[in-house]
Amino acid sequence: MNKPSTICIDLAKNVFQVALFNQHGKLKSNQKMSQAKMVTFIAQYPASMIYMEACGSAHYWGRYFQNNKHHVHLLPAQIVRMYRAGNKNDANDALAIYEAAQRPDIHFVSVKTTEQQDIASVLHLRESYIKQRTAISNRIRGFALEYGIKFPQSITKLRALLPLELEDPNNGLTSSARFVLHKLLNQLIELDKPIQEVTDYLISYAKQIPACQLLMTLRGVGWIVASALYARMGDASAYKCGRDASASIGLVPAHSGSGGHNKLLGISKKGDRTLRAVVVHGARSVVSNIKDKSDQLSCWLRALLERNHFNKVVIALANKTVRMACAMLKSNQPYQEKLPA
Repeated sequence: MNKPSTICIDLAKNVFQVALFNQHGKLKSNQKMSQAKMVTFIAQYPASMIYMEACGSAHYWGRYFQNNKHHVHLLPAQIVRMYRAGNKNDANDALAIYEAAQRPDIHFVSVKTTEQQDIASVLHLRESYIKQRTAISNRIRGFALEYGIKFPQSITKLRALLPLELEDPNNGLTSSARFVLHKLLNQLIELDKPIQEVTDYLISYAKQIPACQLLMTLRGVGWIVASALYARMGDASAYKCGRDASASIGLVPAHSGSGGHNKLLGISKKGDRTLRAVVVHGARSVVSNIKDKSDQLSCWLRALLERNHFNKVVIALANKTVRMACAMLKSNQPYQEKLPA
């Protein structure tokens, strides 16, 4: 049986670079095309192997080509960059995609379903509102420090203390400073409503997804964490094992070495920073509340705390949580808490 043709696409908004390779890996063409021309061109090669960078619109085109019976693989952009020869242009990028795809140890990015894409979009919207709120709160602290007023880091305390400072006539604030801080306080309060609306929508949507309901059985995993894990991992079929899933979000140690001498460093912090942050926050809440619990996980954490710093134990649990989530998504089985032997 003949091997299918291979098509590498460098995605863009309007003009797409399409490189066609025959069954023997020989380059047949590498040309720019409009969207309509690209779709017509690829339709001439049924059941072909299509490789693209995991960038903007890649998941949309991945689903489109999969629905048309093609075999689609997405490659991390940072990996493709290492195989580009010559100057940075679309033609060389398409060739670099092909070179990277031939590596036997390449890790492909799974194509997101529309459900995963929806969850990811709502999570990004929520994150953008939270970043705006953080920026405004930092701006308030910066302005207030110019007049000798300090606020704690908590947004809740800032929201409660700032009105008191604005009403205090003896704190050294000028009328212009009160005007600026009052406007910033209004912006801070106005952001609370959209953040709460997006959070409520995200939770109600996640409650309808069986995979998120399954992940909720894990300790330290709420609806936000469960939805973020599902948006990233899907059914976890793209990962050979749990460690691959944990490594993809930067929760395994980085290492550096030469001449056979390797040194383990801190966690690599690669991949999705927001997902890593929410998983670590969930793990921190679990480690902070083990107290005298007698289940196997709590006993394991208690033993780690005796010989490691608190933050190291939190990262160890976050790593374990992602590995367990990967196993649960693959097996479709809930987490079963074990009692000590």
